[in-house]
Amino acid sequence: MLTHGNMTIYTYLEKQAKKYEGKPFLYFEDQVISYEEMFKRANQTAAWLEEKGITKGDVVTVMIKNCPSFYDVWFACGALGAVLLPINTASTASELAYFLEHSESKGIIFDKELVSNGHREVMNECNLLFEQELTEAWMGELRNESGDTHKKEVGASDVAGILYTSGTTAKPKGVLITHENYLYAGHSSVLYQQLTPNDRYLIFLPLFHVNSQYYTSMSTLVVGGSIVLLESFKASAFWETVDKYKPTVTSLVATIIKILIRREPSALEKNNSIRHAGYGLFVPTNEVNTFQERFGIKIFQWFGMTESITTNITNPIYADMPEDKETGILSIGKAGLGQQVKIVNEHREELPFGVVGEITIKSPSLMKGYYKNEEETMKTLKDGWLYTGDNGYMNKEGYIWFMDRNKDMIKRAGENISSVEIENVVSEHPSVSHCAIIAAPDEIREEKVVAYIETENKDLTEEDIKKFCKEKLSSFKIPEEIYFVDSFPRTSIGKIQKNLLRKKHEDK
Repeated sequence: MLTHGNMTIYTYLEKQAKKYEGKPFLYFEDQVISYEEMFKRANQTAAWLEEKGITKGDVVTVMIKNCPSFYDVWFACGALGAVLLPINTASTASELAYFLEHSESKGIIFDKELVSNGHREVMNECNLLFEQELTEAWMGELRNESGDTHKKEVGASDVAGILYTSGTTAKPKGVLITHENYLYAGHSSVLYQQLTPNDRYLIFLPLFHVNSQYYTSMSTLVVGGSIVLLESFKASAFWETVDKYKPTVTSLVATIIKILIRREPSALEKNNSIRHAGYGLFVPTNEVNTFQERFGIKIFQWFGMTESITTNITNPIYADMPEDKETGILSIGKAGLGQQVKIVNEHREELPFGVVGEITIKSPSLMKGYYKNEEETMKTLKDGWLYTGDNGYMNKEGYIWFMDRNKDMIKRAGENISSVEIENVVSEHPSVSHCAIIAAPDEIREEKVVAYIETENKDLTEEDIKKFCKEKLSSFKIPEEIYFVDSFPRTSIGKIQKNLLRKKHEDK
C-alpha cells in the first residue's frame, strides 16, 4: 500500500463528498457542480453502465471533449471496478478500431461532432454492449438513475484506466493504471505544487491526456480543491476566463507559453489570480523569463510519463530553475520525494555526474504494465527501474537536464548532438515563432542537422539563421538545411511531431 491504503478514486470521491458537501468540485461554463453532486452523478452513471451489462474489469471507452461527463464516467467506472479508456478526440476510424479491438472494450460514449460514418461503422463491427452518443437527452436520462452508493469489491491494486501512448513506428501501447497509481499521482502532485483546499485548478489541456488526469484532476480531488474546466485553450479569451473564475494554479505546455507571450497585452493580465504553473516540454530560457516577468506567474518545469504516473522529476517551487551555462538550457528538476533517478549507459551502468545517458526512474508507483504486451513491458521495466528512452545528465546537486529523446538525438560524424540545445538557440532569434530540429540522412556524416522554422517575418532567410547560430553554436551543430513552414503538425498537447518531419527526408 502507498499513500491511500485500499481506497479507490471512487471511494476517495465519496470521502471528499462527505467532507466538503456543497463546495464546488467543478466549474464548467455556467455549471457549478459540488462534491456532493459529483458523487451523485458518478453513482447515477454507474447505475446506467451496470444496466448496460458493465461489470468489474470491463473496458469503457470515451471519445469526448472536455466536459463534466468525462468525470461522471471516470468515477462511475471506478465505482464498478470497470476500466476507463479515454482516447484522443482526433483519432481516425482505423485508430478507433485498434483501440476498441485491442482493449476489448464493451462500450463507447462519444461526442457526435468527433465521429464520422467511418467511426460509426467501426463501432458497429465491434459487437459492443452499447454505443452511446453524448446528448442532453442522455444526460437527462442519467439524472433519473439511482444515486445510491455502490458497494463493489474494488481495491487499490485494481486497474482503473488504460491510456494508450502515441505510437510513431509501432502500434500504441496501452498503459495500465491502477486506483493506487491515480491517488499516488494526486498526492505527490499536491506536495510538488504546494496545493491547498483553497486552490482552484484551471484545466484546459485534454482530459484524455495524462497531464489532466495525474497532475491536475487527481491532485485537486486529493487536496479538496476546485477544478475550473475549459473545453479547450482559447488564447483570445484566456485572461477573461482567468478574471471570471479566479483560478490560482494551472498547468501549461510549451505552445501555450509561446502563444501568450506573443499576444498583445491585455489589461486583465496584470494582477491576475494565478500564482504558479507547472509545465512540460522544452521552452527556451528567454521565453520562460519573458513569461514570468510579464505575467507575474512563476512557472517551473517537471518531467513525467504516462508509464511513470507522477512528475518524478520536478523543479522545487522554492528554488529557481538552474541553467546550463554552456547550452543555456534550463533543468527539468531533481528527483521528487520517494523517487530515484539514475543516468545509465547502454549496459545499464550508472554514469558519472555531467555525462549524458538514458534517464531511468525508480518510483513507489509505476504503471502496472502494458496491456497484452509483456515483451514491451519487460523492455521498459527492468529490475524495478523504468527506462524512459530519454537522454539527459545530472549535476552534483542532483539537478537533471533533458537532452533529447533517444530517437531525436542527432548523430553527425561521431558527434551526438542534442536537438533541444539547437532549438534553444534558434528560438532566441527575434523573428522565430517556433522551431524544430531533426536529423536527416547524410551519405558521408551519417546524419545532418535540419531546421524547420515557423515565422511571421517573410524576409527571414536561411543565411540569417545560420549567421545567428554561428555566434552561439559549434560549427558541427549549425543546421545544414533550413525550411520555413506555415505551421507544425502537433500532438493533442501541442508537441511538435518530429517523426512526421523526419518522414519527409526518408526517401531523399
